[in-house]
Amino acid sequence: MSLPEPDTDLRQEAADTATRAAASAGIEVTDARDPEAARAASVLFDTVWGRDGAAGAILAPEALLAIAHAGGQVSVARAADGTVVAATAAVLGRDHTIGQVFLHSHVTGVVADAVGRGIGKAMKWYQRSWALERDIEQVRWTFDPLVRRNVVLNLAVLASGVSGYLVDRYGPMADARNRGLPTDRLEARWDLTAPRVRAAAGGRVATPDPDALRSAGAEVALDVGADEQPVRHDTSAPRRLVRIPADIESLRERDHATAAAWGEAIRVTLQPALDAGARITGVTRDGWYVLAERGGVTELAHR
Repeated sequence: MSLPEPDTDLRQEAADTATRAAASAGIEVTDARDPEAARAASVLFDTVWGRDGAAGAILAPEALLAIAHAGGQVSVARAADGTVVAATAAVLGRDHTIGQVFLHSHVTGVVADAVGRGIGKAMKWYQRSWALERDIEQVRWTFDPLVRRNVVLNLAVLASGVSGYLVDRYGPMADARNRGLPTDRLEARWDLTAPRVRAAAGGRVATPDPDALRSAGAEVALDVGADEQPVRHDTSAPRRLVRIPADIESLRERDHATAAAWGEAIRVTLQPALDAGARITGVTRDGWYVLAERGGVTELAHR
């Protein structure tokens, strides 16, 4: 599927955005085309997710090279000293309902001591440029609905949308992040040519204003209690506010029962609503989803 005119300008804009993001993060992003880069990416994925050797690699080097050879994306980010600090692997997919090719971004990881430097964001802007150069207009991926920093990156900073709630999408997983918990995920769909994405690429990020939304009638459906327990509220308001913890990953390490309660709470709050046609229309940087019935009014937002 070819890009709408002017495709050259859009591709150049995407490339410029990726270059600026990489420079700001202090990295250089390149595609992995050789066994050494593939090994570095494979090791990084297992390290970031805490995958031990007994469980097998998330993606073996030879699998990464096969993905790249078949036309998928395998990219690594290097710091100034040449150290690989992030990697991405994505495969081509086709939505047969609309006859559209898309890129499914299976995994992107950033080493722990480099988190917070904008590297994850830079990897996604590089991915947008990579896809547009190949006439791919949409990227899809799944993400944990409770990991706030990823939720904000995906829905606010990148301006992707949510297409659905996937219950226990990957089944039991042996890595340190997911062990012993259901692997519920939201599916992101990133329409690379959309005006909101182009605005986000230029740094114009709009996020909902929860106070204004409350004043306009929105009601809280899920909140964080004083003891970090999820607090659910029975509401059928057309617009609902759904809050998630500040750091579910550390909560999972120190209080498995509370973390599991959050998994159940987010599932029963989001899944039925999304399945019935509601939309997640935005997220605030302090962790409030806005859940709106289809056909609701434009969200009140600040930049």
